[in-house]
Amino acid sequence: MTRPLLVVDDDTDLREALEEVLRDAGHAVLGAGNGREALEVLARARPLPGLVLLDMMMPVLDGPGFAHQMHAVPEWKDIPIVIFSASASNAAVAEEVGACAYLRKPVDVEVLVETVGQHFQGE
Repeated sequence: MTRPLLVVDDDTDLREALEEVLRDAGHAVLGAGNGREALEVLARARPLPGLVLLDMMMPVLDGPGFAHQMHAVPEWKDIPIVIFSASASNAAVAEEVGACAYLRKPVDVEVLVETVGQHFQGE
């Protein structure tokens, strides 16, 4: 069974657009509006996502808080994270959350799909 992607972003319109682009690229996609919702999605997801596309600045539980809690769960700690954020401080933030890649908003759709393809753990 192919693993889905998890898109975590509080901007509903942007999240839904990202989900559509990724579905068009052949991925199953789950979505969450903040880090707390994303943890709930992970708790229910079977199979687990093969990648998390993560915004950094969100209400309720932000990206770094989500990543810290995700990495504390042995079953989830190896799921790759790609940061998708408007913030310019990519290297420090990527290292802080253990991300494998950083995409700055707005991102070119082809770059998004290529980056997801490079880091996605599908099977």
